[in-house]
This record gives sequence, C-alpha cells and structure tokens, in this order.
Amino acid sequence: MPMKILMLTWEYPPRIVGGIARVVNDLSKRLIKDGHEVTVVTYREENALYFEEDKGVKVYRVDNYMINPNNFIDWIMQMNFNMVAKANEIMAKEGKFDVIHAHDWLVAYAAKTLKNSYDIPIVATIHATESGRNSGIHDETQRYINDTEWMLTYESTEVIVNSNYMKRELQSLFGLPFEKINVVPNGININMFSGIERDYDFRRQYALDNEKIILFMGRLVYEKGVQHLISAMPKILAGYHDAKLVIAGKGRYDR
Repeated sequence: MPMKILMLTWEYPPRIVGGIARVVNDLSKRLIKDGHEVTVVTYREENALYFEEDKGVKVYRVDNYMINPNNFIDWIMQMNFNMVAKANEIMAKEGKFDVIHAHDWLVAYAAKTLKNSYDIPIVATIHATESGRNSGIHDETQRYINDTEWMLTYESTEVIVNSNYMKRELQSLFGLPFEKINVVPNGININMFSGIERDYDFRRQYALDNEKIILFMGRLVYEKGVQHLISAMPKILAGYHDAKLVIAGKGRYDR
C-alpha cells in the first residue's frame, strides 16, 4: 500500500556533509519508484532552492535563524524548530503523513514534536552513534548527543541500522529490544558501473598487474575504521605477498 513519507535530514544534495545525504537521496528515489510519496525537509545551504521536485521527490529546505547560536547544539535545535514549522505548513496544505523517517539525532526533536502533535509513527535510521564516533562518551556535549540518540530510538516504532555490528552497538548502548532493530545494509546500484572499461594505466599508478588491490574509500576519520584495515595489513601480507592497500578519501586522521 502506497504511503506518504516525510524524510527529516540535516543534509541532502547539494548539501553533503557525510553519508546521510547520499543515503536519503537514493532511498527517497527508490521509494518513489516503488509507488510511495516522499517529501524531504532539510537544511538549506548557500544558494540551494527552497523547494524543488527531484525525480518525484519533493524537497523543502529551511534556513536557520538569523541570530547566531551559542554552539552547535543550539544551532541544531534552531534548525529543528524550523523543520517543524515547515512540516506544519506542508501538512496544512497536503494532509498528514503516514510515517516520519528521521535520520540520526540531528532531527530527533523535530521528529518527536511532529509525532506527538499529529500521532504519526517514527522510523529512525541511526547511521552512527556518538559513542562509536568517539570510542565512548567523554564530555557533557557527547552525553547530550548520546541521550538524544537514545530518545530518538525510544520514540521510534522501528529502528534501522546498516550492519549487525551497529545492531549490537545500539542494543548495548540503549537496551533496545532485539526485534525493534532492523538491519538494512547500504546498497550499491551496480548499473551505474555498466559499460565502464578498466583503466589499466590508472591502476598501474598504484599497483603492478599481478598485485591485488584492497581499496578503502571513505572519510579519513576514526569512526570509519581505516585504522583496523591498516593494522591488519601485516597479517594479510603474510599470506598474500602480492596485496596492496590503497586508501582514498578526504579528512585528517590524527589518532
């Protein structure tokens, strides 16, 4: 049965901070193909349009307040107020949504407010946790974010994660029921790579023809786990002398 879905996310193309923008973009368009109606409410950055229809997905962008917040947490809270205002405006014209899909703690307060105001269930995707990003909780800001993550998972009817590792992490951190957490791995549209020929000259910049390449692609930050791959390389090379690790990504890794 087709549903009216409200996606809440702090990033959506052309605003790309991390992986959430890409996930929400691809997921929204896939849901449209499956016959659902998808509306995205997100943050507006620079000259992005306040409204556009992107391959069937209705995308609304909100500004933050003109006054400067004291800190990042206040900035997020101000954004959540404006997301609620925009969602109210949309529903006044087009009726209620069937479900709210909230992406990470950054939109938790908007999702909870809309849930309580309109009796709309929340499905939350937890892309990462504050504890996982920082190997634990070490200060009051991290504690606040961790508690907000707990609140979002508590308020949600269903919680989505992309791996069994994340499922175990949420169960350990928040005590969620096993059956409430759904593992939906991130997918790859292999059709995007159809018809692409191998560029051997490019490959030879990094490895000999006989060498096997292990390729890491992602932001060079602790939570992406590249440190585990690096530490595993001596064991890999002990068994596969013709292996080579190639790391590609932006960021600064200083741990």
